[in-house]
Amino acid sequence: MFKYIGVAALVVMALLLEACAPKSQEACGFLQNSYGERVSWKADVPVTMYLHESVPAEFIPAIVSAGQTWERQTGRRLFNIVTTPRVSGPNQPRTDGKNVIYFMPTWETEKASEQARTTVLWTGDQIRETDIRVNAKIDPETNKPFFNFYWNQQSGSGVNIEALILHEMGHVLGLKHNDGGGSVMATYLKNNDDRTELSHEDTTDLKCEY
Repeated sequence: MFKYIGVAALVVMALLLEACAPKSQEACGFLQNSYGERVSWKADVPVTMYLHESVPAEFIPAIVSAGQTWERQTGRRLFNIVTTPRVSGPNQPRTDGKNVIYFMPTWETEKASEQARTTVLWTGDQIRETDIRVNAKIDPETNKPFFNFYWNQQSGSGVNIEALILHEMGHVLGLKHNDGGGSVMATYLKNNDDRTELSHEDTTDLKCEY
């Protein structure tokens, strides 16, 4: 049965709904939900990250170093990187309650130039799970990786894996791309760019949430 609600009552209901809705926040370089709230792990840090068995052993120190950089320049423990045991099973991110780093030999052909990708799952304004995929696709013509990753010393033209993981860990924390001010969250990482230190803007943004 249809029940008539007066205009005044509707206005009161609208005001109540508006009062209950979360207030938007300054972005500070973070992802935001539909209410304009910053999306992050909040107090639920350090973030425990696991390594899939596909991660080359020689790059594990680079991953650990990237996590330490975020911590050193913010003065807070943000990552717990589990180097052993490794995650086994399918080399494919899945919703399993774990934050995992994968080196994937398969990648979408139309996105071959993409060096890495991080997926972030959240509820409300709280991150629940993240996965990092590194593009380790093999070129069928040369039988070599599309990207020559290196760490600690340059070996020709390639991608500094520590700089790449540092960037992706920023996404894990909730940060989005930032193409200004020398940020490690710049969209692209050029060959031989050893961008392994946070900018002042990165540190300032992070303190909005951590």
